[in-house]
Amino acid sequence: MRTIHQLFGTSPFGPLVEHTRRVHETVELVRPVLDAYLDEDWPRCEELYEEISRREHRADKQKNEIRDHLPKFLFLPVDRGDLLSYLKEQDAIADATEDLAVMLTFRPRPTPEVLKPMIRDFADQVVRTSELLVEAGSELVELFEASFGGPEVDRVLEMVAEVNRQEWEADKRQRTVTRALLEEADGLDPVAVFLWMRTLNVLGRIANHAENTGDLLRMMVHRR
Repeated sequence: MRTIHQLFGTSPFGPLVEHTRRVHETVELVRPVLDAYLDEDWPRCEELYEEISRREHRADKQKNEIRDHLPKFLFLPVDRGDLLSYLKEQDAIADATEDLAVMLTFRPRPTPEVLKPMIRDFADQVVRTSELLVEAGSELVELFEASFGGPEVDRVLEMVAEVNRQEWEADKRQRTVTRALLEEADGLDPVAVFLWMRTLNVLGRIANHAENTGDLLRMMVHRR
């Protein structure tokens, strides 16, 4: 006869919350690696890239462990496919962070002084978006214990709405710094302009994936 534990399995929500935090550990290095680059401290930039890569790998390993240990037949308050989509999109935040660090190691190039405060402001906004997602995602265990119902749901939905608002703020900062970069383009190496455009795009993807992850959390709640 199967035990209750065998029938219902182990909740994946604790590991999902841990994955959320490990992903954000990569994002915490966004500002330091950009600062190193803007300050033309190329060795420090390489060191931070290596650390980001290690942290991304740890998050990736946790993602795979969750996938491998999520039974196909598990009684959960949410759909298994929704959980896997959430996990994949959350992991994409760490992937984008590693991509950003890679971009910053391709070709060391001085950055116009006028762009530096805008780039830092944009990076800070991206990190804020991820921080808010961590707060929302960390409620998954409480949501599970409440069977995805009650006042806890309203609180999480408010958090997700704030993640969306902060991502919109990140979009505005990306447009501002991109416009400024193009205004400076005539005096810059065309390859440098191209690489900065790509770098800004990748930085914006971190916030985009955070927003998408929040949207998937909202979807799981609303499907209950």
